Amino acid sequence: MAEKISYEIDPHNRLIARKKARASGVRGFREVLDGRFSVGNGNSLAYHVKKSSNSGIPQQIMFFGNYSLDNGNNLVFTLNKWNNQVEGNRLIIKSRLLDAKDNELVFSAATRDSSGKGSAYILKLGGAWQADKRNRLTFNAERESGAADNLILEGAWEINSNNEIIYSRTRHIKAKGRIDITDALIFKGYWDIDKKNRVSYVLNKQLNSRFDFEVGFIRPVKEGMEYQIAIGIAPKTKRLTLCGQWRLNERLGLLFEMPCQGRQIQSISFGAACKLGENNAVNFKLKNIRDENLDIDLKLSRKALKGQGEAFVQALKDAKEISLTAGIGFKW
Repeated sequence: MAEKISYEIDPHNRLIARKKARASGVRGFREVLDGRFSVGNGNSLAYHVKKSSNSGIPQQIMFFGNYSLDNGNNLVFTLNKWNNQVEGNRLIIKSRLLDAKDNELVFSAATRDSSGKGSAYILKLGGAWQADKRNRLTFNAERESGAADNLILEGAWEINSNNEIIYSRTRHIKAKGRIDITDALIFKGYWDIDKKNRVSYVLNKQLNSRFDFEVGFIRPVKEGMEYQIAIGIAPKTKRLTLCGQWRLNERLGLLFEMPCQGRQIQSISFGAACKLGENNAVNFKLKNIRDENLDIDLKLSRKALKGQGEAFVQALKDAKEISLTAGIGFKW
């Protein structure tokens, strides 16, 4: 049986390899290895050794285990029992969250070799995004065998003026005084509201890379859609708002139009059962594209409906009730 080698990472992201000496005469060693990590197919992790004084150490060391994030959002790889590595060793790669795509989470890492020369490099994990049961943003890193590894982004996320999800978290580092480092990610996707008590942000429909958030209520308002959500292990309920305007479209039904990046507009089409309320306001009970009730009530004045408002109010006076079908619209 091959002798087990213990691995850890020093403050400069260099790998430390250590083997205990044995009474049988097997010599032990401890060596700090210049080099850098890389992520390969199936999100495999390797360390490429720049130089070593130990002839028994290969130029490329492959690791077997599982990815996670620590409290500082550093990338962590916990070793399993395969090969000659010690099960349970945690390789904490000091890193920063750099970017997020629909199928990728990108980290930046830096190292300094034994001569004092520093360099930085990129690590990319492939997979898909989802929200966990606590409404936290989670990246599922694909593996060649077994279940995906779940990397959970702890901390707050918000919605910006372009209706994009923004994740940010500030951590404090003590190094000749306190240094504040903020990790920030912007997610590019589109919103969907098609089930009761759920709001979804879709990054890639084909990959099922999407955040499905469980919400306490959804309340349409004149300037957008407001909902209540709890995030995290010890959740504090907060209110988040999707900014937009409501509009009637004869061909598509009731639309919620949201500004996106640049001059783009995203529209969500709703069906509805419509009745005339007090002061000629129109009451809508919203339905999804499958004509299922969403338990969302909306009240809009005929002024807010612009263009179609007068004709729609008159039609309601004549018919008492009008049904809109999402994506199909209405006729009167």
